[in-house]
Amino acid sequence: MKTMTFCFDHPVAVKVFFICTSMPEMKTMVKSFRSDEDGLLKIPLNGMVSGLWKLMMEWTYDGRDFCMEKKIKISSPVKIN
Repeated sequence: MKTMTFCFDHPVAVKVFFICTSMPEMKTMVKSFRSDEDGLLKIPLNGMVSGLWKLMMEWTYDGRDFCMEKKIKISSPVKIN
């Protein structure tokens, strides 16, 4: 399984918006993920089509809201094993 990995200083629960910028007609997918106790967050990329993607991540920690944007390129469909 292909994943993107992020490392936080604390455990997080993240809402991720998957936006295919190379195919704007595609509906935005929204999924929620939790890191492990050490703050390691793995986001699976299964089923994503080739193209340019923007991942918008939102989370709250210590009463404050945070967001992060990551742009990625997927060259071929990610296969599900």
